[in-house]
Amino acid sequence: MLRKLEPEEIAFIERINAVFLSEELDFEEAVREYRRIEEEFVERAGDNEHHVVETRRRITEWLLSEALRDEQPHEVCREIWHELLERGFSGIENRHWMSGIYARCCQMNGEFEAGLAVIEPLIAEAEQGLADPTLPPNPRAFYEQELTRDCKIRDELKAGIRG
Repeated sequence: MLRKLEPEEIAFIERINAVFLSEELDFEEAVREYRRIEEEFVERAGDNEHHVVETRRRITEWLLSEALRDEQPHEVCREIWHELLERGFSGIENRHWMSGIYARCCQMNGEFEAGLAVIEPLIAEAEQGLADPTLPPNPRAFYEQELTRDCKIRDELKAGIRG
């Protein structure tokens, strides 16, 4: 059962989507807008540490997605990636998804070894999970999907394919 979104969550999502879908903002302007949203919603969160942490994480995730979309240099992607690593991931799904985005940033910039360093541990994790005969169906489906996607990225990185 899906939970109902709180008004604050809806407002946050609307603001993020407005930035991401804007065709008028260049990368630097988008970063400034994301940071303004981060500042505003962290302030709104007050003493709710969970909301503060999640707001910061989500902003950084959007920044990394924006960096890939706008084909930013590796230094920019790496800086955002390190910020994301410092802020942590809210779950295994986000860790896998964002690692794949960063690996694609590495691929785009010809930083194949950096991409492999991120994607290969995910492959090993998925293979280990799938080797467990007691793994429940939902995590099994997740690992199967991620393994397929991550192996494709790994193979392209090893082949030196930019794209």
